[in-house]
Amino acid sequence: MAKLGPAPEKDGPKESPEIAAQRKRLEANVAAIDGKLKQADILFVRADQLIDAANDKRRERFTESLFGPVPNFYSSVLPAAFERVPLQLKRLFDAGAEWISRAWAKGIVVFLLIFLVPVGAAVAGRSFVRNMAGRVDAKQRANKPAEPTVQQCGVWALRKTVRSTLPLWLGLLVFYLIVSAAGLADPTLNGFLLRAILATGWAIFLIALITYSLLPDDSAWKIIPSTDAVARRVAGLLWAITAVWWVDLVLNLTDTAVFTPYQVSVLRSAIFAALYGVILAAILLAIQSGTVMGKAALSGWRAWLFSFCGAVAGIIIIAMLFGYESLARFVGMHAVSTAGVLWIMYLLHLAAESISSVSVISGRTIDDDLDEEEDMGAPSLLTLRIIVSLLLDIAIIAVGVTVLLLLWRFDWVEVKGWIQAAFFGFQFGNLHLSLQSVLIALGVFALGLALTRFVQRWLTGRVFTGRHSESGLHESVRIGIGYLGFVLAALAGISYLGVDFSNLAIVAGALSVGIGFGLQSIFNNFVSGLILLVERPIKIGDYIQVAGLEGTVKKISVRSTEIETIYRQSVIIPNANLITDPVTNWMHLDKSCRLDIAVGVDYGTDVELLRTTLLDVAQQHRGVLKSPPPVVHFAGFGDSALDFELRVFLRDVGERIRSSSDLRFTILAALRDAGISIPFPQRDLHIKEGGFTPEAGAKRKPTQGSR
Repeated sequence: MAKLGPAPEKDGPKESPEIAAQRKRLEANVAAIDGKLKQADILFVRADQLIDAANDKRRERFTESLFGPVPNFYSSVLPAAFERVPLQLKRLFDAGAEWISRAWAKGIVVFLLIFLVPVGAAVAGRSFVRNMAGRVDAKQRANKPAEPTVQQCGVWALRKTVRSTLPLWLGLLVFYLIVSAAGLADPTLNGFLLRAILATGWAIFLIALITYSLLPDDSAWKIIPSTDAVARRVAGLLWAITAVWWVDLVLNLTDTAVFTPYQVSVLRSAIFAALYGVILAAILLAIQSGTVMGKAALSGWRAWLFSFCGAVAGIIIIAMLFGYESLARFVGMHAVSTAGVLWIMYLLHLAAESISSVSVISGRTIDDDLDEEEDMGAPSLLTLRIIVSLLLDIAIIAVGVTVLLLLWRFDWVEVKGWIQAAFFGFQFGNLHLSLQSVLIALGVFALGLALTRFVQRWLTGRVFTGRHSESGLHESVRIGIGYLGFVLAALAGISYLGVDFSNLAIVAGALSVGIGFGLQSIFNNFVSGLILLVERPIKIGDYIQVAGLEGTVKKISVRSTEIETIYRQSVIIPNANLITDPVTNWMHLDKSCRLDIAVGVDYGTDVELLRTTLLDVAQQHRGVLKSPPPVVHFAGFGDSALDFELRVFLRDVGERIRSSSDLRFTILAALRDAGISIPFPQRDLHIKEGGFTPEAGAKRKPTQGSR
């Protein structure tokens, strides 16, 4: 149709009959295809309606079965169930014996392969894992901290759990593959076998996770603080409820392969519901009985979680007693599954948190082991770690929530739709927000920070290495590149989200007045920090005095400057004070400084001998400069001594206090060797005749108010 072009107008020249016929035929084909597409759209709409109706019907039936009490539970259902239990056990035994006979019929080789090869695979896998992890374990034992953090404990428990259960998973996988290859898993049995193997692997993983979380080899590596007795009691109860969950699930799966009467199914649900409720209540009581664990469980948000678990245990027991055995069993089974998933999510969060220096839960700094040389300003390694940890947490939450929704019987089609809606986002005005775009924007931001850090390291390691320019210049350039890269990375990430910067400029202009008044001091410090970085009146390493404080400059940021006093105190000074207030910089032009040491000697001292002695002491000190030369200054005639000053110039102002002390020690020793004495203040009291006498003082009358 595009090649034919538009149809001729009525008043225009007519096209040839062949072209007109071809145009008519193509238009008919387009109309037919259009009709088919519309029919397909209608079928898609009807299919969606049928799926929604089926899901609604399924939810309705599930809700009725879950919240409907069992009629005549105690009067007729339980007695009939006890009568049918022996027959049901016989059915299960016969089904197992029949499957074993089928395996035996395949031949002795196949039979041995089914039961021996998985064991061999598990043993070989265990040996392989031990050999691979041996070097890592040796290195970790050498660097094992005496008091590990909760992040280190979580990572260790998760790693040990995976390492110990991996061979067992391998054995279960080999068992399933051999059974399937031997033709011993028919369609009905295949569903039971696969789900039973998955349930077994999950139960093994949970048991190992409980062991390494509560009962590690070293008690310092417990994730939850507790005594050994309480930890063993709680771990035993958790093992028990995990075993109950596994038996319940496997017996429930046997319904797909072996017929189970309604009464027996009700009895089974009631028994397992009672076990769930009782064991869960026992776990809570064991936790509360522990002094350390109970205090940890009943503080903060854990107290709400503890109360919620107590309510769940009460709901299970009450629902079971009142005949709602389906509801009680459903809550108990899924409480165990949910607790396992949430605990794994928490350990994965600790693993993600271990690469970050800021704890999300506690809000305090952890693992903050960066050296000053590694601090690259704004885009530091700490910022990169936080971004990576945040991305990992988002992935953990997304996967964990999806698994929990599927465990709680939500339909995969609905869950998939929710995931797509969250991932591909929604329209907010002219801005399209989605999890995908947010994650990519964070990735762009992290990549920008990584590139900035690479440029900073390249400048530090290649450009500035071996050059004789000032270290303060290096630091200013490095910090400036850091902040520039941070801003550019942020703008790149924001622009990927589709934010219009023209709108931001309008908003910024509208807020400029409010910012000028409300954030005046902050912007004042910011601009002052830029001035300090550009003009460099003070540099990192300078010894300064400002506002009655003095110390060494440790860090200059765009808002404040950090100095360290001689008492090892860190003082944060706003940059505006360094611009507006007088600042004494002992090391602005060079590191040398003048030091004056006062010396007082007796009036009978040979002053030339004193001059020679003091100059010799100054010239022999390694920290005193030869030029300008030391000078002995006659300061004046004191009340008790002749006052002199030894004026010297030191190489490094940082050695001022130490050099002054060393010089005074040496001067004292040299004066003693030269026989020059240092007088102490003396006063002579002369009493004139007719002056004050004790008798005259006794006759004086005390004045008012005297004592």
